Amino acid sequence: MTALPEGSFAAVASIETLVRAHQKSLAGKRSSRTATMSNYHFMSQILEIQHELTHGTYKPSPYRKRLITEPKVRRIEAPAFRDRVVHHALHSVISPFYERHFIYDSYACRPGKGIHRAMTRVQYFLRAIPDAYVCKIDISKYYGTVNHAKLKQLLARRIADQELLRVLDTIISSSHSGTEYDHLFPPDSHQRTKGSRGIPIGNLTSQIFANIYLHEADMYAKQVLKIRHYIRYMDDILLFSSDKKELHRWQRALTEFLYEDLYLTVNPRKVRVYPARMGVDFVGYVLYPHTRRVRASSVRRFRRRFNKKLQGLATGRTSVESVEASFRAWSAHARHGNGVALIENERKKMSDYVFVWSILRQHRRQLRKRRKREQLLLLDS
Repeated sequence: MTALPEGSFAAVASIETLVRAHQKSLAGKRSSRTATMSNYHFMSQILEIQHELTHGTYKPSPYRKRLITEPKVRRIEAPAFRDRVVHHALHSVISPFYERHFIYDSYACRPGKGIHRAMTRVQYFLRAIPDAYVCKIDISKYYGTVNHAKLKQLLARRIADQELLRVLDTIISSSHSGTEYDHLFPPDSHQRTKGSRGIPIGNLTSQIFANIYLHEADMYAKQVLKIRHYIRYMDDILLFSSDKKELHRWQRALTEFLYEDLYLTVNPRKVRVYPARMGVDFVGYVLYPHTRRVRASSVRRFRRRFNKKLQGLATGRTSVESVEASFRAWSAHARHGNGVALIENERKKMSDYVFVWSILRQHRRQLRKRRKREQLLLLDS
C-alpha cells in the first residue's frame, strides 16, 4: 500500500506553497476586510504561519458560524483567512496523492469531475442496462457525523509523515457537532457511542476528508459487493442493476458497512429502489437515458428567491445588476437540464420588471427635479 512519504510536511510549510495558497485563498475574497488586511501584511503573515506550522504551535482560529436555509437548513462554519491559507497548502499536497487512489465514479470536489460529468455517467449507465432499476442511498447529516477517531485512523493508513498528521489532527479536532444531531439517532447508535464527530462544511480540507472517509464505502462496493454500476456524489450514492432483488441485497450490505465500519447512518426515508424509467433524481436534475430536466423543487426554490429580488427591484432595494447576476447563474444551471423554455419564461418576467423599474426611476427623477425647481422659486420670491 503506497503512502504519502516523510517530508510531505516540509512541502506544505514551504514559502512557495504558502504563497500559492495565499493567492488561491484570495479568490472571491478580495473585497473582504480580513483578506484586504492579510494582503497588506502578506509576507509577515506567511512567515508567521510557517513559524507556527514548523514549531507545532499552529491552532485554528474560531469559526464564523451562520445558518443557510436553501436548499435545506445547514450550519456553515467559515474559517479565518489565515486558516484558509493553511487549508489550501494542505490540499495542494494531499489531494494529488489521494486522487491516484479514488475510484473513477466518485464525482464531488474533484478536479475534472463535478455535477455535469456525474450526470453524463448516470445516463451512460441507464443506456447500458436494459430495464434498469436504481437504488438511491443518502447518509443522514453526513458532514456532521463523520467520526474524528475513524477519520484520523484512515489518514494515518496512507500518510507516513507524523508532522503532517499532527496538523491534520489539529484541524479535525478544531470543530465538532457535539450533541447537535443526537435527537436524530438512538441513544445506543454509533454516532453517540464512538466519540466526537463532525467536520465543518465551510473548510476546504473537509471536502478531501469527506471523500477519503467515504472512499472506504466505494472500495467495499467495488471490491466486496462487486457492484459494476455504482456512482457517488459526496454522500449521495446510486446503484444500478436489472435485478431488483440484487439491489436490495446490495443496499442492506452497504448500509450495514456504513454503520459498523464508518459509524454512519443511512436515512431510511430517502432509500429508494425503483425503475429507472421513472427518472433518476440526482444532483439537482431528473435524468433519463437520452434527456434530462431540472428538478421541480429546484425550479420552485429559484422562483421564490427570484420573485423576492424582482419585488426588491420594484421598490429600489435591489439593483438590476444583482437581479441579472442571479438570473445568469440559474439559467446556466437550467440550460444543462433542457430548460430553454423555462429560461425564456423567466427572462420575460425579468424584462417586464426591469421595464417597470426604469419607468419608476425616470418618474422619481422628474419628481426630484420638480421639487428642486419649486424650492428655487420659493427662494427667489
